[in-house]
Amino acid sequence: MRTGRLAVYSGIAMTTAGLVVGFTAMFMGKQEMAINWLTLVPFGFVIMLAGTVAAQLGRRSDDEN
Repeated sequence: MRTGRLAVYSGIAMTTAGLVVGFTAMFMGKQEMAINWLTLVPFGFVIMLAGTVAAQLGRRSDDEN
């Protein structure tokens, strides 16, 4: 469960960094750098989604009969 939570936080950090630095570079006219940073956004989203699934599947069920 801890790994899933770590993946969620890593995905959020990657997505946020990619958006902030990528758009900043794009507005400054550095297109190559912007493309490289904006590429992190979909990867961060996939890692965040995988972390969410891992965290949900790894938690204990309280409703055992």
